Order: sequence, then C-alpha cells, then structure tokens
Amino acid sequence: MIKRWENLTRDEIAALDKDRTIVMLPTSATEQHGPHLPVGTDAIILSALIDRIIAQGDDAFEKGNLIFAPQLPIGKSNEHMGFAGTITFHAQTYYALLHDIAESIAASGFKKLVLFNSHGGNTDMLNLISRDLRIDLGLDVFVIDWWFTDFWADGLKGLQQSGKYGVFHACELETSLMLEARPETVHMELAVDEEPAEYFRGDKYVTVFGPVNAGWKTADVTKSGVIGAPTYATVEKGQKLFDYACRKLLDIFAEIADISY
Repeated sequence: MIKRWENLTRDEIAALDKDRTIVMLPTSATEQHGPHLPVGTDAIILSALIDRIIAQGDDAFEKGNLIFAPQLPIGKSNEHMGFAGTITFHAQTYYALLHDIAESIAASGFKKLVLFNSHGGNTDMLNLISRDLRIDLGLDVFVIDWWFTDFWADGLKGLQQSGKYGVFHACELETSLMLEARPETVHMELAVDEEPAEYFRGDKYVTVFGPVNAGWKTADVTKSGVIGAPTYATVEKGQKLFDYACRKLLDIFAEIADISY
C-alpha cells in the first residue's frame, strides 16, 4: 500500500502491519524563491513528487506499506527573512513541533519514520532530532534530504548546464521541476542567474559548501534571492528529474524497509 495518511480512516491506520510500514513525514518550507518562483516552491515540488509515487500504484513497492503523513509546509527559514513572503519557525518551535508529530505517529504503533525533506534550512534540525527521536521514542528514524547530499547527482548528469553554484536555491533544478509541476506559477521572464557574493566564492576553505561553514543569511550571498542559474531550466529537464527522483526514492525506501535496529 502507498497512501497519504489523511486519506485513511482511523481503523485502516490501526489495521496496518506496523512491522511492514514506513511513515514518511514530508518537511518543506514557505520562503522567497527569487522573483520568478512562488514562495511555496519547496512544498509544491515535494507534494508533486509524492503524487507521482502514489500514482505508480501499490505494486511499485513490494516490501510493505508507505504512508505519507501530512506535509509540514513551513520550516526553519529564518535565513530568508528580509525577503517578503517568507514564513518561518524558530529553531525551538520547529524542534518541538517535529517531536510532537513523531510522538503522535509512534503512539499509533508505528516503528519506522522517515523525515523526508525538500528545504536545506531544515537539514541540520532533522539530522539532530533524528537521534533524539530514536532515543526518546524508540523509533527507527531516517532522514532523506536532497540538498546537502548527492541525491540529484546522477539525475543531473547530462542535464545540468549551469556551473558549480547553478543548483542551490531557485536554481536550474528547482525551476525545471516547477516548470513541470506548476508552470502557471513560474515567471521565466523574471528569472536571473546569481552566484554567491564574492567573499563566499573561490576561497579555499570558507565557502557555502564548506569545509568551513559560516553562519550566513541569504542576503549575505545574493541580492536577487537566487543562488544558481534558473535561466537554464526547461520543462523537459523537470520531467526527467521527477522520473529519476521517483525511481531513486523507491530504491531508497526498499533499503530502509530492510533495516531495523
């Protein structure tokens, strides 16, 4: 079974084999994405991807049940404050919210939780709380994050035309996915390409990729709110990237199904 939590009844949830069920908690954001993308970009992309996975049918996953909990469309986005449209939780609020939701999921008898994330500002919190949830609730917890991992690397081969910073925020990747998912919300005539500010680019150690990280806000590294090259985006790239992501995620879910502590 591959379903959304909110579409199941109380008794259907109670009847699920908890030893063969993975609950996904989708986490995203509502924040500025430059002049050409809507503030709901992260949430829209994640929801569209979940829809595509569900549309493949129950036969797409043979190792039990995948249940997608209601998405959290607001996250930790305080780095984008100062640009209109951004909504954020403070770190303490977001931690408490995630912990309460996970506690509720555990109370329904589930044993395996995946924090399924589409916003880079959430990453550190999700990695931190995953350990706490394991210790506090006894859940097997996993984090799927596509911004600070190599998740998209193979899918971008042969597609990415932008350079090192071309895929980061409101970029070639996100804009391509949005052209496929919600083209009516994308204003390509307003798209601009922008790399990080000069003092964050080309240095040996202190860069936006590390190995030495700085505590930065978005306005430190971009004037437009874009970090990347959205002008290279196309709907065709978006279609291929969605197809790639569905295949990869089903492979990841299958591996997670086989892991237990």
